[in-house]
Amino acid sequence: MAEAIFPVIPSEIPKRAAESIGRVPAFSFDSSSRKGTFSVVDGALRERTGIEAVKQWFELMLRQRPGVIPIYRTENTYQPGVDTTIVNDKRFALGFVYAEIERNVRDTSAFCPAVRTVDSFEFQRKGRTLQVNFTARMHTGETVEVSVDVNSE
Repeated sequence: MAEAIFPVIPSEIPKRAAESIGRVPAFSFDSSSRKGTFSVVDGALRERTGIEAVKQWFELMLRQRPGVIPIYRTENTYQPGVDTTIVNDKRFALGFVYAEIERNVRDTSAFCPAVRTVDSFEFQRKGRTLQVNFTARMHTGETVEVSVDVNSE
C-alpha cells in the first residue's frame, strides 16, 4: 500500500491543559431576567482574570442551551451548555434531573482548558429554578466554588 503524501489530520484537536488562566471581559448576570451586560468603567471594559474568569465562564456556559448560540457550536456530537428542558418536567424524577445536569456540567467543563475536574455537586430547588453548586479544580492547583441558577424558561 502506498504511503500518503500528506499527514493524516485527526478529526478532533487534542485537548491541552492551560498553564495559566487568561483574561475575559467582565460580564454581569441578572438571574431574575436571565440577561446580562458587559461591565464598563469610564468607557473601558472591565476584565476578569484567573479564577474569576473561570467562574464567569461556567456561569455563561450553564446559562445557555447546547447548540443554540452559533458561536459556541462545534463539529463534535457534544455542544457546550446545559439542556434545561428537563428541569421542570414532572415526568422525570429529581434524581434523574440532577444526574443529567451533572453530566452536562462535566461534559461542558471539558471545553475549558483551565479545568482539570469538577466535583462536589449539590442541587437546590428554588421555585422553577434549580441552583447548581459544584467545585471546579484547575490545572494550576487552584479551586473555584461555582453556583449557578439553571432555569428551564
